[in-house]
Amino acid sequence: MAQRIDHDNGNGADGRLDTAAVKGAMWLATDQVGSRVIDMLFTVVLARLLVPGDFGLLAMAAASTAFLRLFGNLGLAAAIVQQREVDDELLSTAFWANVATGAALFLIAGVAGKYMGDLLREPRAGVIIIFLSSRFLIAAGSATQVAMFSRHLDFRALSVRSIVATLVAGAVAVVLAVRGMGVWALVAQELTRTAVATVLLYLATGWRPRRVFSPARFRALWSFSGPLLVSRFLRYLMGNTDNLLVGRYLGSTALGFYSMAYSVFTAPLNDFSAIVHRVMFSALSRLHGDGDRFKRGFLLATRYVTMLTIPTMVGLAAVAPLVVRVLFGERWLPAAPVISLLALAAPFGLMMGVGPSGLQAGGRTDLQMWLSLISALVYLPAFAIGLRWGIVGVAACSLVGSAILAPIEFHVNARVTGVRFAELWEAVGASVVGSAVMGLAVVLARRALEPLGLPALVALAALVALGVAVYGALVWAAQRQTLLGMIQIVLEAAPVRGLRAGRLAREAK
Repeated sequence: MAQRIDHDNGNGADGRLDTAAVKGAMWLATDQVGSRVIDMLFTVVLARLLVPGDFGLLAMAAASTAFLRLFGNLGLAAAIVQQREVDDELLSTAFWANVATGAALFLIAGVAGKYMGDLLREPRAGVIIIFLSSRFLIAAGSATQVAMFSRHLDFRALSVRSIVATLVAGAVAVVLAVRGMGVWALVAQELTRTAVATVLLYLATGWRPRRVFSPARFRALWSFSGPLLVSRFLRYLMGNTDNLLVGRYLGSTALGFYSMAYSVFTAPLNDFSAIVHRVMFSALSRLHGDGDRFKRGFLLATRYVTMLTIPTMVGLAAVAPLVVRVLFGERWLPAAPVISLLALAAPFGLMMGVGPSGLQAGGRTDLQMWLSLISALVYLPAFAIGLRWGIVGVAACSLVGSAILAPIEFHVNARVTGVRFAELWEAVGASVVGSAVMGLAVVLARRALEPLGLPALVALAALVALGVAVYGALVWAAQRQTLLGMIQIVLEAAPVRGLRAGRLAREAK
């Protein structure tokens, strides 16, 4: 008989699921920021030891294997997180399926390496692709362990081991670079990072796979993960098609402006969205099967997410020209309207809050797949139509597409979460209205400041302060208790003990 590993109905030892979720988000943010800072520091050192061509070779090889990473674990890790109960047989089945997938991807990338080297006219890139492809096989050994930690919202363990792996990998790269290994120092950095993280996670769980593979259990997992893979592919297609079209029909200069604008827009949003999705998918999965608690959890997450993200995106849209001047200089100003339009498109998707997390936690990846297909059928023609008006037209059509998709996305999510529009508006209305008023105030103030000829940095700081003051005052007036509740959860999740927001709630009464 298969041994049951855990059973979690949302009433576990964590006590407060919302506190556990915020604590998990804090650890993921620590991992993301910490790993990036460590990577940046090692990159500075390696840039002094290596030549630009070494970094170029690695970039060529990495780009050639990026697409295959979509299929890295077949989506089985997410399927494990979504399960209410898992046992030894299920975990072992997923483990061996991941290993087989990693081996297949390793062989595919390895065989393709030679041909890619010929295509890129750089044989060394082909050899590097073969070595880098071994990451598929190495990482396959930890996918199940990552899912086990995620089920329990134990993102601290994942984050600590990720940072340790980044440190070790950077040190190895520096040592090899000093010894004159060139690009192979960078290759070793990537492989070491993956290997160390895998070993640490494998040791941390204390779980070892059995020599068992159940076709029936795999089919059950695949019914969840199969549509998820299709959805990931469609999202990947939508995320790259606009760049390809702009580069092909508008030229490299236009693509430079567009890609820079897209990076400014997506950098904060994607980082935040990735953290929210990982945490809320794990948290909502624990409430799957409990309709009322699931809906309340979805609405609460949506309220908190939109309270932070909508004003950020609206504010970015309002001050985009100043942001470009301060960060990149006058010559990049053609990217400013693109930033504004893309930022304004974000709230339409964010109105659904943690929509994909709700669909996955509810076990309806089939609906997520169809929603992704509908999105592709809207966005891809929109990109093509927008080319007529240049990069601003592409961004504007992306905004129109987002507006068209918003009611469709709500309808699909409502089928799983049971949320009515009135309930959704109650959760996000104050944030939407407050952000709109704040955005209008900032735009009017920006136009009033323009004749004064203030330095761009001074004007930007003043407008940001105005935006924070206006939005903060409006939200405090409309949702004081919600804001205090969010502060309380953050303080309870923080490592500093003794800080509690209860007294704030009492003072506000």
